[in-house]
Amino acid sequence: MAAGRLWAPLSSADYRKLWLGQLVSVIGDKVNQIALGILVYQVTGSMLQMGVMLAVSTLPAALFGLVAGAFVDRWDRRRTMIIADVLRAGLVLLVPVVAEVSIGAAYVVAFAVATVSLFFEPAKLSLIPDVVGEEQLMAANSLDNATMSVAELVGLAFAGGLVAAVGYRVAFYFDAATYGVSAAFVLAIRHRTVLPPLGERVSSIWADVRRGLAHIRDVPVLRELLTVYSVASVGVTASITVMYLLALDRFRAGAAGLAALDAAVTVGLLLGSVSVGRTGADGSGRKFLFGLAAFALVFGATALAPGIVVAMALLLVAGIANMWFMVPSVTLLQRASQGELRGRVFAAKAMITRIAGVIGFLGAGYAAERLGLVPTIGAFALLVLASALAGLARPALRGA
Repeated sequence: MAAGRLWAPLSSADYRKLWLGQLVSVIGDKVNQIALGILVYQVTGSMLQMGVMLAVSTLPAALFGLVAGAFVDRWDRRRTMIIADVLRAGLVLLVPVVAEVSIGAAYVVAFAVATVSLFFEPAKLSLIPDVVGEEQLMAANSLDNATMSVAELVGLAFAGGLVAAVGYRVAFYFDAATYGVSAAFVLAIRHRTVLPPLGERVSSIWADVRRGLAHIRDVPVLRELLTVYSVASVGVTASITVMYLLALDRFRAGAAGLAALDAAVTVGLLLGSVSVGRTGADGSGRKFLFGLAAFALVFGATALAPGIVVAMALLLVAGIANMWFMVPSVTLLQRASQGELRGRVFAAKAMITRIAGVIGFLGAGYAAERLGLVPTIGAFALLVLASALAGLARPALRGA
């Protein structure tokens, strides 16, 4: 794919509006994330509580993901995204209020925000193939991830200073405002989802769920991709807990150190998004598997990092590898899924990988307290590498 092809999806007015809305929203999310992480660590001082905080945001997908995906396929995707943005804005405004009551109450609100997000993300990923051509899917997914990386860098640029200067309350207000901006851009999208007949939409929701699962079971690429991804996600999400612990516990670098490590990962995500977006959709299965293997090796090397600068360099490379398995996996799911079942496929991916994510977040925090950080990193890196090698032994996935 020529360099200019990366920007080709922006020729679609509807994709451009979606892209701009997410650019603003992700900036707010990054400020929110830094503020919440620092809040929890300052209040509890516990590595395990860091894992609990991260796990709370993934648990709703494990519990409700399939049902949410079935509803997404019944509803207009644009309208679903608007409602989700408005609800998330209201919930985020509650965080600084309930945090003063108890950290547990803040977890409840974070759980609610993540639950509403279950409807937004599958709707967005299902909408992208409707507003760009199939030949632009890899570029559109790469640009989407590149945009998120740039937005996260902008958020990181002032997140630590904002929280230090005016406290965490303003950070959550800012995030709520960005959800409002996102809703306004999505409102301007002209595309409307072609909905199933009314009779099908009032059928049993569980029948819809079963149909989506049967589709995944019957399409080898979907089945094998989601199996490998669910196992690898345990180690990939554990790396997020590890990043917090490297900054706040091992290197004692505080908010600035956490922002520095996060920025290194984000730069890597940006570079990875741009580079994979130029390659086209051919060989997506191999890109996915080799990306996982590269991530495992680089993540494992962070166990030996003597200081935060070396850790930043390693995490930057890990970010590049992350996009080389993330973007091809999304493209494969979009291409292999039937359009009317796409929301359920992405919700199933969210559910099974978030179940693995809860295990990774909590497991990394628990293992770090009981075994130490170095053995924890090594164990989870080996898990990701093993999943990649298992995937290479599956012909349908390797050849996709």
